[in-house]
Amino acid sequence: MGKRTTMADIVRTAFRDSGMSIKRLSTAAGTPYASAHAFLTGDRDPQLSTLERWCRVLDLELRPVRQKKRKG
Repeated sequence: MGKRTTMADIVRTAFRDSGMSIKRLSTAAGTPYASAHAFLTGDRDPQLSTLERWCRVLDLELRPVRQKKRKG
């Protein structure tokens, strides 16, 4: 089985692909630079509200998805 792609992976990839700086992302989202830097370097997970702001700036949709029950 391969590695699962996480929401964090998707946001980090979108950020890298955007070409914007951490400063620009944090300013546009109204979040602290330190929070964005810590998340993007893998040091810390953000609060959901912060992740929502970054997703908005990066043109990503953050929404709940029901997971299928595994057959066991």
